[in-house]
Amino acid sequence: MPRNKAESIEKKQYPKFRKLLEERKNTLLQHIENVGAELSYLDQSRPPELSEEAQEEAAAISLKAVDAREREELEDIVLAIEKLDDKTYGTCDSCEEPIGLARINFLPSVRYCISCQTKLEERGKHQGSF
Repeated sequence: MPRNKAESIEKKQYPKFRKLLEERKNTLLQHIENVGAELSYLDQSRPPELSEEAQEEAAAISLKAVDAREREELEDIVLAIEKLDDKTYGTCDSCEEPIGLARINFLPSVRYCISCQTKLEERGKHQGSF
């Protein structure tokens, strides 16, 4: 179902979103680099005390989880920048309908409209219950 043109993104707004995406991309790249350095430090072979070892292992697991989420966000940002280049930014990857401007303002790297995102999440819940 097509959306009202007033709520979808206009091409003249692309530079604003490109700047936001590029800034977030640079922040993520820097943070991922820092996380990698921290993980490397934790992986060094030195015999820590047992309690310190457990704390370091827990920290490493947490850092790896953060790193994975940020890498996923980075992939979404790269795809959004590619869509800016292709002049298809602001369209849903699934239904190809415009994504609402409010949603794009909230999450500039968003790939799906609310309807398709909801369907994906529901499908994921059902697959995870088996």
